[in-house]
Amino acid sequence: MAMFDPHSGKLQQVREVVHFTPLQQDVLKFLALVLMVFDHANRALGLHEPVLLLLGRGAFPLFALLWGYNLASRPVRQAQATRLWVWAVVAQPGYWLVMRHDGLAFTDPNILFLFAAVTQALAVASLPMRKGAPNPVLAGGVLLALWWAYGATDGSYGTAGVLLLLASYGLCVSLPGYVTAVWPVRGLSIVAWPLLVLMLNAELGGTMMLAGLLLPALLILGTLPLATAFNQRRLLPRGFFLQTYVAHLLALGLAGVFLH
Repeated sequence: MAMFDPHSGKLQQVREVVHFTPLQQDVLKFLALVLMVFDHANRALGLHEPVLLLLGRGAFPLFALLWGYNLASRPVRQAQATRLWVWAVVAQPGYWLVMRHDGLAFTDPNILFLFAAVTQALAVASLPMRKGAPNPVLAGGVLLALWWAYGATDGSYGTAGVLLLLASYGLCVSLPGYVTAVWPVRGLSIVAWPLLVLMLNAELGGTMMLAGLLLPALLILGTLPLATAFNQRRLLPRGFFLQTYVAHLLALGLAGVFLH
């Protein structure tokens, strides 16, 4: 498949580490949304069900991998980052309503801010650079992502979340080791991705750590038959995830207010 190589600035035919068909992407995205709703309902409604908590561990790693795959096929544009920033702001009131029972303040960022910050850094990294000259804006973008991660609360997974997004992008972007001088990105991403997924839930214990790693793997394996499906028409409209993210947070947040 032709993938964009940020090192050369060209499209290259490479063997992919990760590959999803359009139909697979939509099914996996929908399943990840279901897992996320389980997790947020558990918090917002005060259910405190261990099974729902366990299921929720699979949502973010799956979203991270799909996000990385979608960004890796072409240069990351500022419009993509801006879109995430806007939706992150829109989602914040609903996020606070859902998470306030866990002691989170209104200023504690929702997960879209994490996606937006890393996308912003990658968008800056895709800007044209003079050969041999560093891009000062690139350094600022990377620092923005890492600063936000450091200041973020548990709700957005902190530094481990940023590193997992970067590893997800590294798994998918065109950086084959036998072609470019930056080959370690691919190898490091392969090693780092499962380790970072385990780190995300380290505070919740071994069972939750394994759930975060095994659930996405099982869901991906379960959708493999879809890769050979004749009809690869997309199931979900553009923007479905962002709109559903905001809507479900508001619905669960308001339900939690009325029930408590």
